[in-house]
Amino acid sequence: MTTTLNETPPGPLSQRLLWLGIAAGSLAVLAVAVAIEPDVRGYGTHTQLGLPPCGFRLLTGSPCPGCGLTTAFAYGVRGQWSMAASANPLGLALFFMVCACIPLGVTAALRSWSLGEVIDRFGLNRWALAVAGCAIVVWVVRFAVAL
Repeated sequence: MTTTLNETPPGPLSQRLLWLGIAAGSLAVLAVAVAIEPDVRGYGTHTQLGLPPCGFRLLTGSPCPGCGLTTAFAYGVRGQWSMAASANPLGLALFFMVCACIPLGVTAALRSWSLGEVIDRFGLNRWALAVAGCAIVVWVVRFAVAL
């Protein structure tokens, strides 16, 4: 079978399903964020999902790196960017990344991109390092402020 320059060769079904799963999972995360109300404290919103309070915060009185992530998503889907960033600055960045995963997942499925191709095309390894670095910085600052 030959393909022209404008055609995409068919990729493995499992690869396409992976990308569609990423898009669907991202939509599900946003749907949950719509269904919950952000906690005015800036953390604790996740308890509306039946999850326990943050154990780290209970033990130390200081926020963990994840404190405020769910709250940031709940504010993010409502377009309240400053409140989302106040809850957890990394949460707002992750919210935008999850939003980007929807068109990316659909596009990658339709074009049959491999995971490696997407990582290379969009420099996702550098993004992952940047997110990890930001998580550490946010946590250190939040921990220091709480002392």
